Amino acid sequence: MSDSARRATPAQAAAAPRDRWLAVGVLVFTALAFWPAARWVTSQAFAHEQLKQSFFIMVLAGLWIAWERRASLRLSLQLDNTGLFWLLASYGCIVGALLLKTPLLVLTGLVAAAGGAVQVVFGPRALRRTVPLLAAFALLILFVLLFPVLDWPLRKMAGVESVRLLQSFGLASHLQVVANPGVQLQLVNEHGTFIVATECNGFGLISSALLLGTVGLLYRRARWWAFPGLLALGLLLAFTVNLLRIATIVLLAPKFPGHYTALHETAGIVALYTGLGAVWLLTGWQPKQTPSPNTKKPASADSGS
Repeated sequence: MSDSARRATPAQAAAAPRDRWLAVGVLVFTALAFWPAARWVTSQAFAHEQLKQSFFIMVLAGLWIAWERRASLRLSLQLDNTGLFWLLASYGCIVGALLLKTPLLVLTGLVAAAGGAVQVVFGPRALRRTVPLLAAFALLILFVLLFPVLDWPLRKMAGVESVRLLQSFGLASHLQVVANPGVQLQLVNEHGTFIVATECNGFGLISSALLLGTVGLLYRRARWWAFPGLLALGLLLAFTVNLLRIATIVLLAPKFPGHYTALHETAGIVALYTGLGAVWLLTGWQPKQTPSPNTKKPASADSGS
């Protein structure tokens, strides 16, 4: 070994710990900067059962992808140009939110910060494979923002379509709005009066189906033209399953007197897993297999013996 190589080795060995400590410091600073936004998103997600479902689906999808790619998952802790770009973009969102008085930019920066953190901690290969989860995280934030806006319209839509479905089964039903003391949407028929509450709006199943379908399509690297059709079909399946859940509860309520809560929860669980299972099968979770360059073509069977 030459003298110059001997002199370079200690310097390189000393540089790696410095780089790692710098990376850790940047990650800690980023975490502190975005802690209020992350805490707000988490608290809002756990405040509603429908949003909590989407949160856990995102977490389980992340664990699934990490397990599938565990052989190539390595700790990097290095700041490179891509990681710095993502983190600087996230800081720029904070500055823009303060200057433009637009708090929503902070939530955009939160997604960019998550991408930058993955790049710094695990490297560029991990970031490419985390794109489905970043999309899921962005969707979860969007669902948090849309939930209070879409609650009543979805409840009304679910109530109207449920009345039509029950009438097709021969059960005369109608909707009424009652202020008691808050505004309630009630579905009335000979089996009783049923409140179409927030839990009946289908938002949880619809948002979970959209999130699961998006992650699945991105993970298996589906063609871009497959996204609109398959996701729209997934949303239709989720909405239909929610209608069937409401109809099932109304039709079976007289057969289980005194056990309405158990019937309601059982129907909800069956509808949730049925809908998500259908979306799972629809979007598919098997990634495309990239043929290895070392893979040899099988010999032709018609060669002479």
